[in-house]
Amino acid sequence: MEERKDFVQDKYWYDSLWIYAFGFIILIFLGIVFHRSINPEWKKYQSEFKKVVEKKLGPEVARKIDFGIKQIWNPDIMGSNVADRCITCHMGVEIKGLEGEDVPVVFRTHPNPDGIMDKHPIEKFGCVSCHGGQPPALTTKQAHAGKGVRWLWPVYTREMQKHYKIEEDRLVMVQINCNHCHRFDKETPGMDYINLAKQIIQEKNCRQCHVIDGYGGNIGPALTYEGDKSHEMFDFTHIEDQLAEREMPKTVFTWHILHFENPQKVVPSSIMPNYGFTHKENVALAMLVMSWRKMKYPIEYLSNPDKYYTLKLIDEGRIKAQEIELVSRTDRNINLKPSNGQQLKEVKDISELGKQLFASKGCNTCHHITEQKLVGPGLKGVAQRRTKEWIIAITINPDSMLNNDPIAKQLLKEYNNVRMVLVQPVNKQEAEAIYEYLKTLK
Repeated sequence: MEERKDFVQDKYWYDSLWIYAFGFIILIFLGIVFHRSINPEWKKYQSEFKKVVEKKLGPEVARKIDFGIKQIWNPDIMGSNVADRCITCHMGVEIKGLEGEDVPVVFRTHPNPDGIMDKHPIEKFGCVSCHGGQPPALTTKQAHAGKGVRWLWPVYTREMQKHYKIEEDRLVMVQINCNHCHRFDKETPGMDYINLAKQIIQEKNCRQCHVIDGYGGNIGPALTYEGDKSHEMFDFTHIEDQLAEREMPKTVFTWHILHFENPQKVVPSSIMPNYGFTHKENVALAMLVMSWRKMKYPIEYLSNPDKYYTLKLIDEGRIKAQEIELVSRTDRNINLKPSNGQQLKEVKDISELGKQLFASKGCNTCHHITEQKLVGPGLKGVAQRRTKEWIIAITINPDSMLNNDPIAKQLLKEYNNVRMVLVQPVNKQEAEAIYEYLKTLK
C-alpha cells in the first residue's frame, strides 16, 4: 500500500510561533491602553471626592456635583491656547464645608486668610498663576511635574520647601508667583518673605551695583528679569560638594540661596560683600529675585500698573533709566471719590485734597514735585508758568492737548514723544483740586 504524501510539514512553524506571541503581547498592551483610556486617573479622584462629599455634606449635595473634566480658561493670564485643569481633581476648592483635617488635602476647601480668595477668585486667576504646575495636565505626575518630568512652572508644595530647608508648615514659596503682580508694592499682606527681601534690598542699597527695575549700577549683573534666566546661565562648579552634603537640589533657586549665603564661595571672583544673612533672609532674597520676570498680565491684574508701564518705557528705551520707588499701601489706597463734589466740600484745605489726588491718580509716577525731570517735567512752579485753564485741560484730557496745543506739542518732542497717560480718569473738580496743590509748589 502506497504511503500518503498529501501532508506537508510547515518549515516556518518557529517563525509563526514568534508572530503569534508578539501579536498576543500587542493585544495585552492595547488592552492596557484601552483600560487606562476609559479609567483615567482623574476619574479615580472624582470617585473618591464623591464619597467624601457624601460623608461630609450628604448624598443630596453629592448628586448635584457635575463630574467630568473641569477647566478654567483665561487667555489674559494663561495664553489663548492653554487651559487650567487643576480643578478636575481639586474639586472642593470652592465648596464650603470641606475644611478640616478629616478631608484629604486634594479635596479641601481653599483657605481664605485675610479674604485672599475674595480678591483672587479662582474663575479669574485659576490655580497655576499662584501655585505653579502644568495647567493642561490630567495626571498627578504631569500636573505636579514629578520625577522625570521637565517643568518650567514648578508646583510649590510643602514637600518642595523641605528641599530648601524651609520647615514652616505653610506654603511659603507661592509668594514668588504673587510678586509677579505685586512687584512694586513696598509691603503686601501675606507675603512676609517677599516683604522682608524688599526691605533688605532697600537697606543694603543693592542698586549701587545692580540694575533693578531698569535702574542701577553695572558692577554686578542686571537683576531686573533675573527670574527669566535659564539654568544653563548659572555655574554650579564650586557648589557641587555642598549640594550633595546638604541634600539640596541642583536648581537656580538653590544657587541663589547659596550665593546670598556666601557670594565668594559660589562665584570666587565676586566682590559682593558677605552680609551674614540668616537662612530665612537668604531664602527670602532668592524668592524675590526669582519672582522678577517679564510678565504680560493685563493692567487690571497688576498692583501699581503705572509702575509697570514706566518699566516698559525704560526697557524700550523711550525714557532714560530711573529709579522706580516701591509704593506703600497708604500711598496707594487712598480711595477718594469726589466725583459728585461732596467730598470737595468736606475738605477744608482743597490743596490738601489735591495732594492726595496727585498720589492716588498716579501723577507722581511721571512727575516730581521738584524741578527734577522724570518721565515728564518737574512740576515745581508750574502754576506760575502755565495758566489754570491750561493745567486743568491737560490734566483732564491730555490726548487732545498733545494733539492740538502748541506748548503741549513742544513738550512731547522734548520728552522723547512719551505721551501723558491717565492711569485713572480725572474730572474737572479733581483737576481743580490738583491745580490748587500745584500752586503750593513755588
